[in-house]
Amino acid sequence: MSESNGLQSRRVALKALISIEKERSYANLALPNFLKESNLSVADKALVTEIVYGSIRLRGTYDKIIDSVSNRPVATLDLEVREILRMGAHQLLNMRVASHAAVDTAVTLTKQEINQSSSGFVNAILRKVSKFDFEQWITNLGFTDKLDQLSIQYAHPRWILESYLTRLGDMNRVEQECIANNKNPKVCVIGWPNQASQAELLESNADFSPAPWVDSGVEISGDPGDIPAIKGLRASVQDQGSFLVSKAFVDIPLDEDDFWLDLCAGPGGKSALLDRWAKERNISFLANEISPHRAKLMQRSTDQILLSDGLVPAFREESFTRILVDAPCSGLGALRRRPDARWRKKSAEINELVSIQNGLLENASKLIKVGGLLGYVTCSPHPAETIENVEKFLANHLNFKAIPAVQYFPKEMNLQESNSVQLWPGLHGTDGMFLAVFQRTSK
Repeated sequence: MSESNGLQSRRVALKALISIEKERSYANLALPNFLKESNLSVADKALVTEIVYGSIRLRGTYDKIIDSVSNRPVATLDLEVREILRMGAHQLLNMRVASHAAVDTAVTLTKQEINQSSSGFVNAILRKVSKFDFEQWITNLGFTDKLDQLSIQYAHPRWILESYLTRLGDMNRVEQECIANNKNPKVCVIGWPNQASQAELLESNADFSPAPWVDSGVEISGDPGDIPAIKGLRASVQDQGSFLVSKAFVDIPLDEDDFWLDLCAGPGGKSALLDRWAKERNISFLANEISPHRAKLMQRSTDQILLSDGLVPAFREESFTRILVDAPCSGLGALRRRPDARWRKKSAEINELVSIQNGLLENASKLIKVGGLLGYVTCSPHPAETIENVEKFLANHLNFKAIPAVQYFPKEMNLQESNSVQLWPGLHGTDGMFLAVFQRTSK
C-alpha cells in the first residue's frame, strides 16, 4: 500500500466517522456507502473498515487515554479533531501500524482536512499515547473493581455490564460477552424457505462455510449482494439468532392456525420468513409497520403490509392465531454488529423502551384468539426488557400461560431449560436475541 493510498484510506475513514457522529447513523448502515464511493482497493477498504469500527467500538477507552495526556478534555474538542485522535489511538494501540506512520498520517490529515494549528496538538497527543501499549494503558488508567476493569478494558459502559451480570451471574461470562462484542461478526446469509438451500449458497463461493445453527444458512466473506440467491430475492442477510427465534415461534404446534400478524414488522427480516412459512401452510399473514419508509422497503419481501402504530388498536379483537411482537429495544444484544449503540444508548432510556414494549404486548394480547400464541422478541439481554417484562405480563394477564420455547431450538445449543430463551454472542455466536411465548387460555 502506497503512502497516498494509506492517506486516502484514512481520509475516507475520517469522513465516515464524522458523518456517523453528526447524523447519528449506524456504522454498519453508513460505512458501505462511503466504501462504495471511494474507489479504494479491497485491502484499503478493509483498512477503512477496521479503523472505523475499531475507533467507534473502543471510543470510551480511547477517550480516557487521550484525556489522561491532554490538558483539553476530549469532550471539548472539535468533532474532527476528536475523530482523528481516536483513529490515531486505535492504529497505535490495536492495529499493526508503525507508530511513526500512525502519527504522521494523522498529522498530515489534520493539516489537510482541518487546519495547521490543530496538527501540532494532534502530534503531541498521539506521541504521548504511543509511549505505552494497550494493556499498559489499562493498568495506568486504574479501576475500582472488576466490573470497572472490564468496562475500561473492553470499552463497555458500566451500566451495560451490570445488566449482563444480573442475567448471567458470572463475571467470567460477562467478560466472555465483552470479548464477543468487540469482534467483527460474521455475515450470515440464509436461504428463504424452499427457495434457496445451503448447498446452493455454498456453491456460489468456495470461501463460504455452513452456518452452525441454520440448515439453509452460510457464513460469508465479501459482498453478499453478489450472491445470485440474494439478487433473486430467494435469500437474505440475517443473523442466525433472528432466524432461530422466528422459526421456534412458528414451529410450536396449534390445533387451529389460520391468521398471523407481525405487529412491529420493520425492517422486515423476520416478516419475510413468516410470510413464506405462512404461505407453505396456507395461512394468511399480515405485516404491520409504523414507519412509511420501512414499510416501503418491506414491499420487496412481503405483499401484505399495513401501516399503523402497534400501540393503537387497528384490528378486531381475537383476530389472529399467532402474533409476533418484535419490540423496539435497546439493542444491547447486537453491540458487535452496531458498536456505536453502546455509546448512544443511555440507562435512562430503558424505562421508556419498557413502556413501549408493555404497550405493544397489551395491545397484542387483545388480538389473539383463545388458544393462539403471542411471541415476544427483543435483541437485548437487559432484565427489564426480557425476564421482567415476561413476569409482569403473566402477572397481569392470568388468561395467558408461558410456553417452553426452548425445545424448538437446536439441541446442540445446550440452552437452559426455561420458558423463555436468551441467546448470547459469546456463547452461541448469534446476536443476543430473546424469545418468550405466551398462549391465551381463555377470554
